[in-house]
Amino acid sequence: MLSKLKTVILAAILFFATTQSLSNELNIVNEVTFEKIIDGKNKIDKYEASGVHFVDDKFYVVFDNNSQVARVNAKLSKAKLLGKERKKIGYEGITYNPLNNEFYLVEESLEHKGDWHARLSVTDKDFAVTSEVAWLDFAFESDNKGFEGLAVLTTDGTTYLLALCEGNSCKAGRKGQEAGGGTIQVFEKKKKKWKRTRSIDLPKSLRFIDYSGLDISAENILVVSSQESSALWVAPLDVTTWEVVGSGKVYTFPKNKKGKMVYCNVEGVSWIDAHRLVVVSDAKKKSQPKACQKKEQSIHIVALP
Repeated sequence: MLSKLKTVILAAILFFATTQSLSNELNIVNEVTFEKIIDGKNKIDKYEASGVHFVDDKFYVVFDNNSQVARVNAKLSKAKLLGKERKKIGYEGITYNPLNNEFYLVEESLEHKGDWHARLSVTDKDFAVTSEVAWLDFAFESDNKGFEGLAVLTTDGTTYLLALCEGNSCKAGRKGQEAGGGTIQVFEKKKKKWKRTRSIDLPKSLRFIDYSGLDISAENILVVSSQESSALWVAPLDVTTWEVVGSGKVYTFPKNKKGKMVYCNVEGVSWIDAHRLVVVSDAKKKSQPKACQKKEQSIHIVALP
């Protein structure tokens, strides 16, 4: 137990010692729209990107308006849609379990036995479903505010699934609700069901309006994205106590020359290495300013300052 705690503290010190900067603005390394890189044979009308995961030098992207998964090369120059196209199915989050070479894909919130629950699909690398879909053991208030991101964490020989709530305190709420209640629900597979075993409260000092993507590094460094706040938050997780170490640090996406937000639809995030991450952007909403159109339906590689 003590050695694990020392490892967490050391990871936190090393991480923040190597990410100190006078600026908290993310550096854009590379970015492209999905329209430009996806194989012309299977293009879709709109790319409502909602989650991304980096593994084996490739990016895997899910969309909330399509059941297929995009595989994008490291240079962001070529992409292909994988898996079967199934009607009325889209995913909000994606992660990968290296222990069994399986992907986990989650649908935000669907009606199930009188409540609203997220539905999980397990697939192979070609995105063929390898087992029956499962319902995550957590009820939401409605269908429009559920889980928005997934991550896998293995500790002491047990694998856990981390699922990020979109709304503060996991509530549906409305735009403009009080910020400061970010929550990650933690699930463990018991027999054929995913049972919730605990939750991770994000620091109340993190004043995100919503939460749109989640990942955790091999060193147990969490990253959470926010669409409404156009930012990323990064902090170490102590896996012995399931608590965030410190208050973390917020990194904002660049604005345009007029100071207006242009990265308005960040919907997923994944670590590439200790300093670079990949994020994806959803389609612009009709209610959003025109400036948001420039970076919509895209994949971006960013670097911490």
